[in-house]
Amino acid sequence: MVTYKKFDILYLDGAAGLFAGLTLFSFQEWFQEVYSLPMYALQIITAANMLYGTLALLLAFKRKRCFLNIKILALANTFWLLICIYFIFIYLDSASLKGISLLILEALFVGYLAYYESVNCNSLIYSPTYKKCVKTTHF
Repeated sequence: MVTYKKFDILYLDGAAGLFAGLTLFSFQEWFQEVYSLPMYALQIITAANMLYGTLALLLAFKRKRCFLNIKILALANTFWLLICIYFIFIYLDSASLKGISLLILEALFVGYLAYYESVNCNSLIYSPTYKKCVKTTHF
């Protein structure tokens, strides 16, 4: 019998957010130059990505997750989608094409994550390793 390891999108969600935040934090001046976004906008994006990525990874590593926490995570992604769209319209004239593209791609990515997490909330309550940790008893 072939078994497939179930992929948990919460790991991808948290790792992507943390990686994006750390990358932006490490190369802020370069990103400001290339994307022509103001430093405060990059700092907001950096802080939000680092905070979100850390909290999402903490949730991902739990074996049993709270339904409400997953819904809050999906709501946070929806909120960040709206913030990205706001930034796109605010900086459409001043940011470079790469900067606007970054914001569009981030909006698409977090929008998909928000949709996926809200639709599949019930299946995300248990991590893929949860069943491995539950002991079976034989009578």
